[in-house]
Amino acid sequence: MKRIRRPALVSALLAALCSCAAQTAQQPPQHDQLARAIAAPDRVDPPEPLSPAARAFLKQRMAAHARDMGSLMSAIMLLEYTSIAIRAEAIADDASWARPLTGDATELNAQVPEKFYVRQDDLKTAARRLAAAARLRDAYKVADAYGRVAETCVRCHADFRPGLDGAAQ
Repeated sequence: MKRIRRPALVSALLAALCSCAAQTAQQPPQHDQLARAIAAPDRVDPPEPLSPAARAFLKQRMAAHARDMGSLMSAIMLLEYTSIAIRAEAIADDASWARPLTGDATELNAQVPEKFYVRQDDLKTAARRLAAAARLRDAYKVADAYGRVAETCVRCHADFRPGLDGAAQ
């Protein structure tokens, strides 16, 4: 039996440890999503105008939506996959303001620009993908999908929510 010298064994172990330490773990693409979410909106004009009635209705809906998003974020931070899926599906189901059926300007839904409905559809899609990721119980997919939900929210707010300076009412 050949005897291994201690310096050779130590060198081999150090080399193995260094090669393992040099490998990077797979990371979710959250940095790219954060950059997209906080990027300047695609518009250069002030927020889209909304009638006072439409803005009041949306303000009420957004208060409930903010509570739902807070609960969703808490579930995500604790990786409560069942709760994430339930809450994400509820958000998708709640994003259901119907497009106007007629051109009647007195219809509240007709007072909202088409872009709002496009953003609402984006939210539904993103929330359903988040629910699907939660059912897979994959933390990285949940992180990626939640980033897309948050990006959708930020973009809609950039399009329609007046700034703190009161640029649009």
